[in-house]
Amino acid sequence: MICLSDISGQLGPQLSASACSLPFYRAISTLMAKSHPFIDQSSNLFNSPITTSSLSLNSSRSSSSLCSTTSSTKDAPQASLLTAAPFSTKASQYIPISLNANHLESSKNGILQCQNSDARKMSASSATTTDDEFLVEKTYSDSSRTSISSDDETLPFKGSPYFGSFDDVSSLEKLLALKRIDKHTFVNCSELFIPYRGRGLFGGTMASQAILAALLFSNTVEKKWKPISIHCHFLYAAQPQPQLFYKVASLKDGKNYRTLSVDLFQNDKLIFRATCSLQAYELSGSASKLNGQLSHHKKGPVVGKDIDPPEKMFSQKEAFSAWSKVAYKHKHLGYLKDALAAVTASYSREPCVWKLPLDMFDLNKVSESEKSIIPSERTLRYWVKTKEPLADAHVFSWVALAYVSDYFFLSTNMRLNMREMFTTKFSVSLDHTIYFNTETDVSDWFNYNVKSLKSGENRTIMAGEMFDRAGNLLATTYQEGLSVIFTD
Repeated sequence: MICLSDISGQLGPQLSASACSLPFYRAISTLMAKSHPFIDQSSNLFNSPITTSSLSLNSSRSSSSLCSTTSSTKDAPQASLLTAAPFSTKASQYIPISLNANHLESSKNGILQCQNSDARKMSASSATTTDDEFLVEKTYSDSSRTSISSDDETLPFKGSPYFGSFDDVSSLEKLLALKRIDKHTFVNCSELFIPYRGRGLFGGTMASQAILAALLFSNTVEKKWKPISIHCHFLYAAQPQPQLFYKVASLKDGKNYRTLSVDLFQNDKLIFRATCSLQAYELSGSASKLNGQLSHHKKGPVVGKDIDPPEKMFSQKEAFSAWSKVAYKHKHLGYLKDALAAVTASYSREPCVWKLPLDMFDLNKVSESEKSIIPSERTLRYWVKTKEPLADAHVFSWVALAYVSDYFFLSTNMRLNMREMFTTKFSVSLDHTIYFNTETDVSDWFNYNVKSLKSGENRTIMAGEMFDRAGNLLATTYQEGLSVIFTD
């Protein structure tokens, strides 16, 4: 993943071919040409083999002008540049802010996210391709099933495809369970909910169910595959109803590694897209004979020194309650005066529990030594675990890590900048990446260490690391989000 920040000037200096490989330089160049009428589209660069699909502006985000595009390149003589309409009729400039790239043998697939350099208003347009070279979209259009009639034989959903029933399974497994309705499609089994004051479903729900869909799609006979990474793009807010449809397609199948795309539809609308990479638990072929390979990772915080043990920290309710008794006096937090019951009710519905330091919310509890360093050097640490042991830990331990990876993540940017939590004027996740490292017992406490790497142009890049008590690295996370603050 390439994050592009504070870019100005011409396209060439913005991103070189060596930074992201020539095919994606062409993809970015094509996107720039479609959004900027003054770029010469007749140059040799734009006559290179490339196809572009699902080029659209995200009109659901009102704080700035954004667009996302998926690009696929393949060295085929017949492939040519797709002619598409500009994003708007006016001369709007779009600059790239992130690129997720997947290298798939002779072709490449990726998602490019851009922001209007003006960033003062939203506009919406779209350009799509029907080029058969883009196999994934072709598959979706042929097998798309984004609604179910009331007399469908798969309804009602009583249990899941991997449990005989919901008896004796954890609340996390009940909440996130998926049911397979055809070869490529999975739907949620349980009723989902919007967190307190949320505008849509929790992003961790979509990321974790995307991981689950990829594993269920791959492990049909035996549990051979484990996730090693997922790259998510949140396109539109999801709602509890109607059902969510996760459509899985294989981008690459290998003996030891495979790459899948997972698209989430609601009301026939694409609202979330992820690319998931899996690795075989037991490597085969020449890979199984390799010995003495590199192996190292950063050690986690020392319990009792760098982070208090969970027994000495506070539940969400305790930490929030202590803070809200004073915080409601803040000009943008008046709603907290009567919100304790609603907030704690929202926390109680979660399938996980957290142990937080009091300074998670209360800035008066922050040490002077932390206040003296710059925001990007600060780290916020807390503990989390599932409420109950998992019935299918081999699958759901990964799902649980994905679920909690997005919880509090973008919100902590305010705390790390020494501003009151939940005082953003507008805040929404743009994309989310997880690199999985070690399987663990998620019903035991593990800690999450969060940083704010950069803030600027209304965007923030967050980074996180999860460790077990012994300091073993479980996962590494990154997220970019819009974070607009009040200036009064």
